[in-house]
Amino acid sequence: MMRPTTTQLVQAAVAALVIGVSLEATVRLDDWAQFGVSPTAPAIAMNELLVRDSLGVHARPGAAFKQFQISPEGFRGAPFDRASFEGVLIVAAGASETFGLYEKPGGDWPRQLEDSLAPRCRTPVRVLNAAFAGMSLPTVTEDYSRRLAPLRPQVVVYYPTPMQYLEAKLPVAAEPSPTPPAPLSPWRSRAVPRFREAFKRAAPEALVDRLRQWDTQRSRAAGGTPVRVTAEPERLDAFERDLRALVGRYRTGGATPVLIQHRNRFTDTTGVEAQRWLRAWERFYPLYAASAILAFDDAAAERVARVGADSAVLVIDPREVTSPLGTAAFADFSHFTDAGSARVGGLAARRLAPLVCAPM
Repeated sequence: MMRPTTTQLVQAAVAALVIGVSLEATVRLDDWAQFGVSPTAPAIAMNELLVRDSLGVHARPGAAFKQFQISPEGFRGAPFDRASFEGVLIVAAGASETFGLYEKPGGDWPRQLEDSLAPRCRTPVRVLNAAFAGMSLPTVTEDYSRRLAPLRPQVVVYYPTPMQYLEAKLPVAAEPSPTPPAPLSPWRSRAVPRFREAFKRAAPEALVDRLRQWDTQRSRAAGGTPVRVTAEPERLDAFERDLRALVGRYRTGGATPVLIQHRNRFTDTTGVEAQRWLRAWERFYPLYAASAILAFDDAAAERVARVGADSAVLVIDPREVTSPLGTAAFADFSHFTDAGSARVGGLAARRLAPLVCAPM
């Protein structure tokens, strides 16, 4: 077998470089065409939209990745100038269900809330999406104190993710960083993670499901304890305690709190698709069986209602509008589709209109 010549090796290297550069340029131009993301934007993954600075943990100001555009002020959506805004300011807080994962640009429920409120009110209304994926309840509380309270919002709407209290350690507030965050380098490939995602989407669902099960089994084996079929009452108590503290913080800061109960896609857990999504959910909370996760979610919703009743806080139940849609309201186990977010945003607008602004 003949060895390739130096010329052939150089030609192959040049061809590989040209192909790589072409693929990278194609991905960046596709992002620009689809989402308006600059070809020079440095973020190559969603987790890079999160930053820790002197204000704590929140969305990275000015960052962009796919359909996720972060304003210069650190909120999902368009820029906002508090000094020039005269109207009703509402902040939406929470984790990935509020930030939005699967919706088209502008399809997250806080943006739908703003769009639905606008024709109902005489004064301008702005809803700031201050959420981010994985934001714990204690971190949301600190984010209000450090970053949001100075904006003087009239209302803060909080959509909790109670299952965070099923992680190995109970949630705590993320500490601020005394040093500025390092800038992201623009000299990294967007094409590599994009093709990785494409391969995952192309994989047979049965294979993806099996890989998830293996991952959950490894996590459980590493934990060294039997899978729990019920959640400890103290975890639910911790959720309620932190929620009451959040409500108190909002009121101390001059904002009216509004709570939305967390809901999921599961009404019937016997179907093949339902079982697949339950296994996907277990992967995030491997200490607990799916039945325990579902029961905890329902119990946490009852605690939200109790906190609302005790503190005279408006509580919104999304099931009023998601139940008629069924599973079409959810893109996975608990995150909304475009249709689900539109329904939740519309429901929130109907409940908030009498509270925040005079009707037209």
